[in-house]
Amino acid sequence: MGPLIMLLLFSALGNGLLQGNVSMMQLNASLTYIGNAFSISIYQVNSTNSSGYLITPQGEYQGDFVGVLRIGNTTLIGIYSGLLARSVFTGYFMPIASYESIRIPTVLALSNYTYFEATVQSIVPIYLRYLVFNEYGNGTLLNTLPLVTVEASMPPLTIWFSNGRDCSEYRINVTYGGPMQVVPIPVIVNTQPPLTYFVSNVSITGTSPQTELMLLEPGDVVIAESPVTTVNYTMYVCREVMGHPGSKYGLLYAMEYLGPSGVSIPSDISNNIFRVKYSNNDSMGIVNNVFSVLSSGKYNLVTYPVGPGNLFIVGKGSVIDFVAAAMALLRNYGIPTRAALGFYGINENGLYLFSSATGVLWDESYVGDGWVMYTPMPSNVNTVLGPIPGNVVSSVITGLVLALPWIVGFLIYLLISKVKMR
Repeated sequence: MGPLIMLLLFSALGNGLLQGNVSMMQLNASLTYIGNAFSISIYQVNSTNSSGYLITPQGEYQGDFVGVLRIGNTTLIGIYSGLLARSVFTGYFMPIASYESIRIPTVLALSNYTYFEATVQSIVPIYLRYLVFNEYGNGTLLNTLPLVTVEASMPPLTIWFSNGRDCSEYRINVTYGGPMQVVPIPVIVNTQPPLTYFVSNVSITGTSPQTELMLLEPGDVVIAESPVTTVNYTMYVCREVMGHPGSKYGLLYAMEYLGPSGVSIPSDISNNIFRVKYSNNDSMGIVNNVFSVLSSGKYNLVTYPVGPGNLFIVGKGSVIDFVAAAMALLRNYGIPTRAALGFYGINENGLYLFSSATGVLWDESYVGDGWVMYTPMPSNVNTVLGPIPGNVVSSVITGLVLALPWIVGFLIYLLISKVKMR
């Protein structure tokens, strides 16, 4: 058994360890190649009653491979032992530990944030980042990615977005209008090009009531074990993002946001409008270019959707259309990009008041060694979310495995937790 498998398994032990005798499960399943990075290949496994992921060293197709397998509401961590051939895995799965799944909102729908309210003490205007999406479908945004808990602890808990220079510290206190299970994260989002502000990290320093927090990837989402009503944060915002990676492991999660976006934009349209060629050394320039074109006012922001693929044909679109179009365009250029839902505050007597009426969307792109945040739409008009299609409101919750749908999360957490960037 290779050192990668040993490290992954040892990191799993101590959480969800199966008790008693366990037996190998015979498996004949289809394989779908997901991607690779740093000499590791990821495959999705699907059979009649189960699905999961396995991880192999590049170029190896027979032997023992670490992975996870989901059966119903249970996720199993263990070893795939067998042969990968012609998009089929044949062999056995040996479970080592098991975890249960819970439910969180995964669809951009009004019922996911209708009753959102918050009062914020902050010396700078912020957005409260709430949910993240990776695809467009049925006229709205969706999160179809399984999430893994990469860290669980009592506060303080730190969420890293990028490595930066020339940074300032801000302390933020938030009182929510009701108990929150998904804990919003305060951020600063660029509303006008070029990209100027970069959130380096946000630490949750305290909650009321006190509770354990879980950091989920991909997506940088925080869940509270028990709902909270008051949260204290420290936010670091930088004026320059570092152009070289301080840690290679964040890229593994960012790769998830290079997958299909659900939006089709013909290459001749995007090339004629944006006139950029992808370069590994100029991803910031490409993001700034897309940001500048979409926020220039050349394309009108309206309250009804036309579809992100039609935005450049009819010359107008909704907030969702702009955000989904930018996500698709930048992925076409090889830049991981995701959409985020949050809220902005209205200043009243030194306090910022947030509500569901101030819901906004923006994009986040992985540039250099972290995520940059921006609103790819005209900034001189109201960018609050317009109507959301009613056909998805009745289907707003999808079960997601939070514990271990992708075992790579353990490896990343173990290694990152030993590197103190600040």
